[in-house]
Amino acid sequence: MEIPGWFVRARAWFSGRSGRMLVFDALLGVIFVGLSVPMVTSTASETNPGLLFSSSALSMMLWELPIMVPMTLRRVRPELAAWLYVGLTVAHLLAGPAAVYSDFLAPVLLYSVLVYGGARHTTRFVAVAFAMSVLTGAVWSVAFNLGPLFGTGDTGTIVWTGWLPTATTLPVCPGISSIDAVSSASGSCGTKILEDAAILAAIIGLSMLSVTVMAFWQRARRATVEAMRERNASIIAREAEETRIAALAERARIARDMHDVVAHTLSTIIVQSDGGRYAGASDLEVARKTMGTIRHEAERAQHDMQRLFSVFGARSGTGYADIPSLFDGPLVVSRNVTGQVAPDRLGAKTSEAVFRLVQESLTNTRKHAGAGARVKIDEIWSDDMLSITIADNGRGAASAADGHAPGYGLIGMRERVESAGGSVTAGPGPNGGFIVAATIPLSPAAETAGNADSVNASEGMESDGNRIGSRFDDAERSRMAAGNVDAHTRPSVMPATSLSRAWTRLWSRMRTFARQLKSKPLDQGDGYELNWIGRLSQWTERHYLLVDTACAVALMSLFDSATFGDLQWQTTYGSGVPHPVTTTLTIILLAPLAFRRRFPEASALAVAIMGFLQLLIVPTVLTINMLALVFVYSAVLYGRERVWHWVSVALVIDAWMFGVKIMAGWNGESSLARFVLSANYGTLNKWGIVLSGLLPGGMVMLAGFACIAAARWIRSRGSNALVLQQREEALRAERERQKVLAANLERERIGAAMQAEVMATLESVIVQADEGLAMLNASPAPDGAQIAASFAAIGARGRAALAHMRGLLKVLRETGFSDEAHEGVQPSMQLAPAASLDSQLHAAGRGQ
Repeated sequence: MEIPGWFVRARAWFSGRSGRMLVFDALLGVIFVGLSVPMVTSTASETNPGLLFSSSALSMMLWELPIMVPMTLRRVRPELAAWLYVGLTVAHLLAGPAAVYSDFLAPVLLYSVLVYGGARHTTRFVAVAFAMSVLTGAVWSVAFNLGPLFGTGDTGTIVWTGWLPTATTLPVCPGISSIDAVSSASGSCGTKILEDAAILAAIIGLSMLSVTVMAFWQRARRATVEAMRERNASIIAREAEETRIAALAERARIARDMHDVVAHTLSTIIVQSDGGRYAGASDLEVARKTMGTIRHEAERAQHDMQRLFSVFGARSGTGYADIPSLFDGPLVVSRNVTGQVAPDRLGAKTSEAVFRLVQESLTNTRKHAGAGARVKIDEIWSDDMLSITIADNGRGAASAADGHAPGYGLIGMRERVESAGGSVTAGPGPNGGFIVAATIPLSPAAETAGNADSVNASEGMESDGNRIGSRFDDAERSRMAAGNVDAHTRPSVMPATSLSRAWTRLWSRMRTFARQLKSKPLDQGDGYELNWIGRLSQWTERHYLLVDTACAVALMSLFDSATFGDLQWQTTYGSGVPHPVTTTLTIILLAPLAFRRRFPEASALAVAIMGFLQLLIVPTVLTINMLALVFVYSAVLYGRERVWHWVSVALVIDAWMFGVKIMAGWNGESSLARFVLSANYGTLNKWGIVLSGLLPGGMVMLAGFACIAAARWIRSRGSNALVLQQREEALRAERERQKVLAANLERERIGAAMQAEVMATLESVIVQADEGLAMLNASPAPDGAQIAASFAAIGARGRAALAHMRGLLKVLRETGFSDEAHEGVQPSMQLAPAASLDSQLHAAGRGQ
């Protein structure tokens, strides 16, 4: 049998949040009507007249029944429920009993419509509430002072002598109740009616005003909770998409790093092999040196590839300080550094981005600028920015005449710098050559014992085939790597004394502790629809630590006298306790209250320990102990998910201690420690007192477990901003873990197919270089043709490997792109399940 669609939709709606609220409110309405039955039957109808007609128990009961409708709709349709209630109230004020028990639900309906209704209509409902207060006060005053218009008899005739306007001139109001017949001080019934109407309207209006303030306060809290719920739901909804993006980003990262690592190495190998092929054929020493350089570059690329497929993070040997290691080969490079160099203000990620920027620029110059090209690197260090320009005097725009198109190197360069917050421009220079310019922001300057001197120097660094290190010693090269290329020595800095270092550490720890004491930032969403009450509510919510501290101070002043009174009884040692001592004790016991939401578990643990010691040593049970339940509630609500386990254990221990102390006191022992150490009781008697302490202690346990249950319930509902903040932090942390996991899985999947192939290529180059070195070192020495053939074989191997690597990069980029050229294009190749890399390469080859 097919289930009707309306039934399925209705079942889904009732199983949702709105459906649960509707059912809950309907049950509340039924309970209220059920409770009103005995109250109506016990109320004499003569004491509750109507404005027009006399009332009866039946009429009062009939007017109670319709209240179930607005009560049921008060949260799912708050505005409709409010107007229904207003209509029912006006109707019974004019045509029914002057007062019914459902009138006491007016604050509930006003609160509901202000909290759950539209913010644009709040003024309307507040105005209606105060108008109804005036109307209710007037009707009650007239009805109770004059009685119904049509009298109380069976004839139904109008009793003009007992009603307006004749009765207002009488000295005594002809009310049907003895309390209403009391004359006013002025001796006029009309004046008494006005006085009673004003008093009743004021009382009802004050009630409505209080409810309005509470509703505005709660609406602001609810807006915060809803904003955080939506944010958490958004995090959950985006988790799958961001995991997919993380995998795509990892593919792009691998492609970028492969280009930086392998393309640079293979380009160097090709350039070196071509040079060795011609120069080495006539100079055996040049051939040996070139072959060694080829082997060194291949080994370094192998090492970098192993790191490439390992963990995230910056890789050693690829930072700003390693830039001089790039000045190898016949390319002439000069470096000009201006400003105060601060490499420590470049993070690991930014430092690597600068290194890769220079590496890619030099590699492109070697490949495309032509013979005899020179490179000039200009660095300008300002207070908050590093500007670096790499310019060559090569062919510039003419280098594209051979038909090659810009590859992924410039894309990866731009991605790296932009991820560090900088920007990159690259293109032919106006006077020829090629220019790469980047600006990179610096992190805030750290406080150090000594700062680098301002550098304003220019140092030409040229290489004619030898490593640049051959012209500088290690110390100079280290200073050059840090950017200090001037020839002046750094001024000495007076070492800090041990006292100043200790003070610096102490001050740093104090600042860290002060930062931890602040309330955690709370994103409350947009509060543009809130009035001053709502803004004040959100302010107190943000500064909950300050609010809790103020409450703790107020309670300290309130409980100070109570603690003093508790301890003023003569102790067993025959002396009283001075007031300053009791004040100090009160402050110590209530100090954790200031941190009950900022450090809930630590506060609860401190109170549990202090409570245990207090019950053990202090000769009386302090009134202040009743606040221990607040810490139980706060720890479970604001602490970690499973904190209720140890809180329950601590609750049982302290509650049982309380019970034992009560029972020991009944046996004449005020101090629990003295009872434990006393020899006046046998072991059996002591155990009897300990077990009998379960009765009073059990009552405290029940109250404590009720607090734990309430906190767990509120926590599960997600109706507390701080709880939702913890949940948001957990969701964000889990999302980051999932993104890292997705990236790791993608790296492993790609690495299994790619790493072995690239490593094998580099290993074959190393083997060929070893064979070439063995041939060059053999006796007799090889002839020029043999040397040229060896270099030609290495060059051919490098060109084949470079072409194959470009195919790999194409597959990776087109299935994990992040460049502007592919923006908005959805690849047909999916990650899950993804084809093997060989299959993707094969498919890419067919598409060309």
